Amino acid sequence: MTIQLDACDVFKAAIMLEERGVGFYADAAVKFSGHARNLLMQLSEMEKGHAQIFRNILAGLAAVDVVADDSDGEESAAFLQALTSDRIITDACRPDENDSYDTVLEKAMLIEKNSVFFYTTVKEIVQGKMAVGAVEKILQEELTHFKMLNDALIDWRRRNKRGRSRTDE
Repeated sequence: MTIQLDACDVFKAAIMLEERGVGFYADAAVKFSGHARNLLMQLSEMEKGHAQIFRNILAGLAAVDVVADDSDGEESAAFLQALTSDRIITDACRPDENDSYDTVLEKAMLIEKNSVFFYTTVKEIVQGKMAVGAVEKILQEELTHFKMLNDALIDWRRRNKRGRSRTDE
């Protein structure tokens, strides 16, 4: 059986990803203080806000009857869970208690890059089946996060006069 994803499925996946992002940033923030903690908490709050934006878009799609036949709803939900569960926030991205701030930023950037790749792929798959602008909105949100993280990493390295940290150790 082929699973057909529609606009609602895309936004359900976006909500799942954003909620996982909330957890990542909140978990990482606990181990830091000052500016580092503030940035990670700000990103966690932004993820919460993005999840709400996507819930609103999803509700709007339902209101204009864009919702597809949900006869395979359980199967679609299971597919989205499998697709997003460890594909975006991989084991390599999970915060570790020994991670330095720059390592956390690198992991966060990897998550954001994975998200951009996911949404770009989704955009290609569903093109013509939904408003491309809706998926583009998701992409822009993730690119904004990536830029914030990259700027923070460059600033941290400049202040600490360090090159790239190794995340494989």
